[in-house]
Amino acid sequence: MNAFFRARMLAEKWVELFSEGEAQLVRDATIAKPYGWVFFWESSAALREPENFSLRLVGNAPFVVFRDSLEIKVLGTAHPVEHFLKELESHMHPSALSKRPESPAW
Repeated sequence: MNAFFRARMLAEKWVELFSEGEAQLVRDATIAKPYGWVFFWESSAALREPENFSLRLVGNAPFVVFRDSLEIKVLGTAHPVEHFLKELESHMHPSALSKRPESPAW
């Protein structure tokens, strides 16, 4: 079982539990990083009807699943995701940033 598959399974289960089955991952939005993957999620209803903004969730922050530890780190919603990733990466050891990102394989 490859690293992305394990991270994806964990991310799917986290969203299912956190949203009580009302949300799912936004596959096309996943970002591969050297240390893991950034997952985004939205209500299943909003994904079925993207033009209906009233179905969208509020506060559904993207989260990182780390490749080696499978730790989950929830980011935030007050800034663009790039801001939170830059902050996260500023505290990482350079070796964690030197790995080759593994592309998401759904």
